Amino acid sequence: MPVTKAFAFWDDNLQIFVEERITNDDNLFRISKSVDPVAAIGSPSKSDTYRSTLVGLSLDVPVSRQRFQVGYTWSDNRYNRFSDIDYTGRDARAIWMWQLGNNLNGQLGYTETLSLASFDYIQARTPDLLKTRQDFLNATYFVAPRWRVQTGINALEQGNSDPVRHLDDVNIFSSDLTVSYVTPVDTSVGLSTRVEDGRFPNREFVTGSLLDNTYRQYSAGAIIDWTITGMSHVIARADHVSRHYGHLPQSDFEGYTANAEYDWKPTNKFTLPVLVRREISAFQDTQSNFALVKGVTLRPTLSISEKIDVSWAVDHSSWYYLGNQGLVSGGVAGRIDQVRSSTVTASYRPSRTIALMLSAQRESRSSNTPLVDYSSNVISVTARITF
Repeated sequence: MPVTKAFAFWDDNLQIFVEERITNDDNLFRISKSVDPVAAIGSPSKSDTYRSTLVGLSLDVPVSRQRFQVGYTWSDNRYNRFSDIDYTGRDARAIWMWQLGNNLNGQLGYTETLSLASFDYIQARTPDLLKTRQDFLNATYFVAPRWRVQTGINALEQGNSDPVRHLDDVNIFSSDLTVSYVTPVDTSVGLSTRVEDGRFPNREFVTGSLLDNTYRQYSAGAIIDWTITGMSHVIARADHVSRHYGHLPQSDFEGYTANAEYDWKPTNKFTLPVLVRREISAFQDTQSNFALVKGVTLRPTLSISEKIDVSWAVDHSSWYYLGNQGLVSGGVAGRIDQVRSSTVTASYRPSRTIALMLSAQRESRSSNTPLVDYSSNVISVTARITF
């Protein structure tokens, strides 16, 4: 029989998809078991089932040695019981992956997301749409065959739709520089430095305030990217971090952060990434300017066949709320949370354009602060068609 060309949008550079997801969450607002849900959210039930409809496209176009990537996803989310938090979200990106000569390349890009903020720390029936914009430019230059210089700048803006949380709107500008020695097998060891300036545009600091409106953070450290064998690979970095607030020196932080990810692939069908981290999270409330997070994450994945994959993600993290030392939250000074989550996902691709997925998650938080603990069980079913 004669061979004909396969149908594809723009030679398969353009992909369009439609996705439908149904999710059941038995504790949507992450309410403590010690709290009466009627008083907290106006309903005797904490659970809800909601539908998410997503429509999107992705464009990947090579032009000579340049590459242009564009993506956009529109989502409509409708809740059965708590319809007052229905929302429409989006996820957009545009990236130019540029190349100049053989030794200089980088990325220039813009991303924007609009989504419902997590209820993990709101714990109330108050929807808050979180809008995040990010502009970035980075470059990599090989000054010699074995010496690489990487640098970049990043501007981030994050805003909240809930008027109560406008004080948490933040603008962050950062720049970084890394110098690395690269071996012929692409293992690299380098030194890195980063400067970050943060500003909260809706805060006006006055004497006696518990929240600052500016900070500057410096970090310097070492990074390694090591391919140990064909089956194992590790990326690790350690930094000394110094964060200083413009008006509240009692909130300053000086210490070390580190993270390491080890990827083990003993067979073509099984992979096991392990992530260990000690890092700063930009948590903001009247009790804490940020949190120190220590955690371990495992994400094994098994390919049962060419069409069926099963993955499991388990995480255990400890959150130490820092900054504004000595303030009392709910009667307990120095809040510490223990967060545990476990997620099992099974995916099935009956054809190249159709994907089905089933996911189940169990998450819990305990704390030395009253009424912020919770547990939740989330089950979702997803179907996606790609054209």
